[in-house]
Amino acid sequence: MSGARRGLALLLLGVAAACGPAPEVPSPPPPEAPTPPDTQAPEVRLLSPREGQVGAVYQFRAHGTLADDRGVVRAAWSLNGQAPVDLSPTGDFTLEGTPRPGANVLRVEAVDAAGNTGVAEVRFVLGSPLAGGLSHSAAVRDGQLYTWGDNGAGQLGRRTDTGPVRPASVPGLDRVSTVVTGASGTLVLQEDGSAWAWGSLPQGLVPPREAAHVPTRIPTPAPVVGASLGGAHALLLLADGTVLAAGANAAGQLGLGSTTTVDGPTRVPGLDRIVRVAAGSAHSVALRADGAVFVWGSNGDGQLGNGEVDDAPHPEPFQVTHLERVVDVAAGRAHVLALGEDGRVRAWGMGSSGQLGQGKSGILGGRAQPVEVLDVTGAESVSAQAHSSFALSATGALWAWGQNSNAQLGDGTTAERPRAVQVKGLGAARAVGPGSLHVLALTGPDACFAWGANTSGQLGASTSSSGASRSAVPLRVEWP
Repeated sequence: MSGARRGLALLLLGVAAACGPAPEVPSPPPPEAPTPPDTQAPEVRLLSPREGQVGAVYQFRAHGTLADDRGVVRAAWSLNGQAPVDLSPTGDFTLEGTPRPGANVLRVEAVDAAGNTGVAEVRFVLGSPLAGGLSHSAAVRDGQLYTWGDNGAGQLGRRTDTGPVRPASVPGLDRVSTVVTGASGTLVLQEDGSAWAWGSLPQGLVPPREAAHVPTRIPTPAPVVGASLGGAHALLLLADGTVLAAGANAAGQLGLGSTTTVDGPTRVPGLDRIVRVAAGSAHSVALRADGAVFVWGSNGDGQLGNGEVDDAPHPEPFQVTHLERVVDVAAGRAHVLALGEDGRVRAWGMGSSGQLGQGKSGILGGRAQPVEVLDVTGAESVSAQAHSSFALSATGALWAWGQNSNAQLGDGTTAERPRAVQVKGLGAARAVGPGSLHVLALTGPDACFAWGANTSGQLGASTSSSGASRSAVPLRVEWP
């Protein structure tokens, strides 16, 4: 190689060394993976009411949640197949509505942007399927009414002088949604809103009748969706949210503004949007849709909750103060229970047997203003009769407190309970129907239990045939 060529080669090598290696050409990015199609439906959860829940309040409150990984764009709810109502498509939801007597179906739907639909349904019942009188019992099963126990006043709805030990159906009635009892009387509501009663009843509740045992229709201006029989008076809740009253009125328990008697069921003035009624021995209670509680009638034991005890009649409804967001009420002989939306129970009135559940009985047991029932949490309904009280929890636990001389609290003893105890050996209950001295509870469609006094076979169980006067634990009612 000549010197010139060698020099040129050396020059080129020097330039290459100074500039470094040749740059690499970057590879093109990989193509983005296509977004997978959205095939996952939104998750819809109904937290309440619970499946199979039974309640006597003419209103339902539902709570639930909506969730979707890409967002819900549309949601709606419907009751019993009615036109859907729009619902906020985000997060938790709360809704209210008016159920129909008997079975109800609540449906919630949620739709995402891809058109996937999530659905949740729950079935619940409006009505009181169980009731106990002084010494008779009644239960609704598949729309048919069954009664058993004492029949001295015709309260079983049959002609027989002696009541059956086992439940027997009442002829001529079907599609029954609710049964309530007095000491020796029975009243039922049918799904169409008609009301029927028999046995020993408040004066003027039904037209004159030929026989006490024959179901007789109560004349009302609108469908009846709730009722209560007190010591000698009755309250009827109409579907329009107003209340009718009939019977004794010496203490003003009819709420008509005076103590005069009336010829038949008469509208209580000043009450509207009522969703629950309860009658005590001589006082009355009404729950309004917004959670306000109204009382009237006798206040001899502070059962009107106004902080006073007096013997004067109180014939006009007035609101109980210091109560908020009440969702259920019940009345015993001379006391009242109020269940708050927080699942806690307040009580006032007579407490001589510990029926207020605030830890005291005797002369120290009464209260003329609401006090909290101890140890009861997460309740979803309350009931009372005579001197005993009950609360049913959302998990089906049944709490009981108060008088227990006939083992009506179901705790295996006859000891008075001024603090709540749980009924033993029952399992998860759906509904409870206390009588004066015995109690009924429903745990399934065909599973009814009873405990307490059994002097007339009102427990409807095999122990009746052996002559046992009471049972301190729940016994299974034997259906025909």
